[in-house]
Amino acid sequence: MAGPRQLYRRVDDWARGLSRLRYALFTGVIVTVSVLSVGVLLDTSTTVYAVTMGAVMAILYYAGDVNAEDG
Repeated sequence: MAGPRQLYRRVDDWARGLSRLRYALFTGVIVTVSVLSVGVLLDTSTTVYAVTMGAVMAILYYAGDVNAEDG
């Protein structure tokens, strides 16, 4: 069974292998789901906020190309 570090490294390697657009979209989806989850836990309506935050993060990650290799 894989430990937490091995699992993290597998997911990290997989994410780093994604194209610039797919990485940005993946990040946007993760942010949206995370904000929606917190909204459900706090029993508040965060749908518009979550979608807006996810879209903004996807745009920023695409524009900044944070997954690019330095060098």
